[in-house]
Amino acid sequence: MVTNKEWVRSTVEKRIDQIYGMRNPSPQDVDDMVEKAFSTSPVVNLLGHKELDSLFGCFQGKEQLKAHYRSFYSRIEVVALNRQFIVVDGFGASAHFLAEFRFRESGSVYDFEIIALTELDGEGRVRDIKLHYDTSTFLKAVRTPNSRFRDVRGIMPHPSFDPTVDLKASDVAANLYNTFLGIYRGEAGWDKLWALFDEDVEVVFKSNVDVIPYAGQYSGMPGLKKWFDNLLSIWSLATFNFTKTYSEGNRADFAMDEQHYYTNPDGSRRYLSVYLVQSWGISPNGKIHLFQSHHDSGWMDNTFHASQVYKDYYGYPPDYPPKKKG
Repeated sequence: MVTNKEWVRSTVEKRIDQIYGMRNPSPQDVDDMVEKAFSTSPVVNLLGHKELDSLFGCFQGKEQLKAHYRSFYSRIEVVALNRQFIVVDGFGASAHFLAEFRFRESGSVYDFEIIALTELDGEGRVRDIKLHYDTSTFLKAVRTPNSRFRDVRGIMPHPSFDPTVDLKASDVAANLYNTFLGIYRGEAGWDKLWALFDEDVEVVFKSNVDVIPYAGQYSGMPGLKKWFDNLLSIWSLATFNFTKTYSEGNRADFAMDEQHYYTNPDGSRRYLSVYLVQSWGISPNGKIHLFQSHHDSGWMDNTFHASQVYKDYYGYPPDYPPKKKG
């Protein structure tokens, strides 16, 4: 079956604005929105662990969604919601938006990027939506009074999204993942990986720069290599579990559950499973010009600090982590 991409693109934009662009709605307005925007048995997932904020987590069915969005709008004033671009793949799309939320309990404002992975039914209603964003800075804005926050952004110009070019962005990204795994397994050298990137590549890792050593923005080939050095200095990869890919023209978004190990002071390893979307921008020469990560950064903070929430979730003892040997 051939889908009409522009119909999907415009319908997804309309639904995201309908769901997340309401201005001070009443509870009845929220209930009416859920009835109109969603299919008969929808699923909504806001990235993040429910133990860290009640808005985070997975919600299924219209009754749960109504309760969730009533809570959402009782706590959040949507100041702005603007489309960046929407990558269409089949009946689904990876919708990139800029948003500005004011949190009523703290008075703080959060200016951030969202990727909304959205699946439609045949009538253009939402079957499934997953929001990916910087959860760590979201939590800062919730907990810090009367402040302004902004997630990590790129500083370099990049080719704009072009759905018409035949660059096969998903093939480029898939080759990158396979090459990295080959290096990790000792089957390939780093030069093979560097050859996949433009000299003026940019890395944007959306996380807490005060906690995560490789968070932030890195420019050019020296920046890319520094980012990998910082990443691999504390984490070792367990596996990538890819869940969905969206690719069109010169952009590709890969959704996955990524699993890592962090090295404890005594040399043992600490487990991390984190949901993310890695977004790739491809130059006209077919090389990677932008790598941007949208992930559950709040959970990474808890893993890094071995917080009580983290220890409870994975069943670690109260005296974890173990002390350095010797």
